[in-house]
Amino acid sequence: PYTVDTGQPVFLRGYVFEKTGCELNWRSACNRLQLGGERGYGWGKLELRQITPCVNGELFGGVAQFEQKNSSDNVLISLPADKWLLAHTDPGQTNLVGELEPLVGREWRANSYVGQYVAFNGVYFIPGSQVREKCTFAMKDFGIWHLQK
Repeated sequence: PYTVDTGQPVFLRGYVFEKTGCELNWRSACNRLQLGGERGYGWGKLELRQITPCVNGELFGGVAQFEQKNSSDNVLISLPADKWLLAHTDPGQTNLVGELEPLVGREWRANSYVGQYVAFNGVYFIPGSQVREKCTFAMKDFGIWHLQK
């Protein structure tokens, strides 16, 4: 939970997009989140410190802009030219520059042992890839971004 060199606390920032009328108790679930295989130290165990509503649609201090939800309830996010992707993004986009990587994970399935099913979800631009011109993306399954035409 602290940096090695200075001992400063380490934080992970993100957004939860809540649909109007949502009755899921996601705030409580945030206190039980664990990332990766090392759940007892490092990035494994997370603690919810603060919830702050999005103001004027600005995300991450104005790096991105929350647009709206479209008719299929996908969240729409726009990025200005020369900014960086904040999520894995569909590689069919021609106005992006960056590295590609396969998105693979282990899943629990009823007919196999815990984590033994390997799910291949495709190949995507990695977060940090660059947008050449202003783009609007729809956030779809698994948080993957898809360019809106």
